[in-house]
Amino acid sequence: MTEPAELPLESLKTLTTRSRRECSWAMMPPDKLRSLALDLNQTAPRSPYAPLGASFPAVAARLVDKCRAELLGRAGSYHYNCPMDRRFFAASGLEPAALRDFISTGADDVEVTSWMRARAKAPPEQIAAWSRRFRANPLWRLLEFEDWLHKMWQRRGQI
Repeated sequence: MTEPAELPLESLKTLTTRSRRECSWAMMPPDKLRSLALDLNQTAPRSPYAPLGASFPAVAARLVDKCRAELLGRAGSYHYNCPMDRRFFAASGLEPAALRDFISTGADDVEVTSWMRARAKAPPEQIAAWSRRFRANPLWRLLEFEDWLHKMWQRRGQI
């Protein structure tokens, strides 16, 4: 292989550009994302009952915390788009991958709330009604157990 010092200057520029595209460090998340993300190895995400603005009274704040942490490899035993998150996505009509892409830009909670409100397919009244049912129903505990059980099966190679 030719050493970089032996290549003409133009080839070095091309090599550098190509290398940056191929290296994961060139795709590092913005500093703002690093400052917003919790280390879920050390602490828990927000409660499922914690609101994300007035528009999203349940689950959204927690899934945003998990998404930020997962983007930085700090999710610990939590993961984004778990069964509880999927219930929220189904109720709101939001796409998990699109939200993840937006959060990866380093958007704060206010920006995420605005983005979600603008792209939710369900009307705000329907999301509020879903949140009220979620808060009144301990089903989310069963969903968390299902999520935990799924991870245990994966670890044991049963899935």
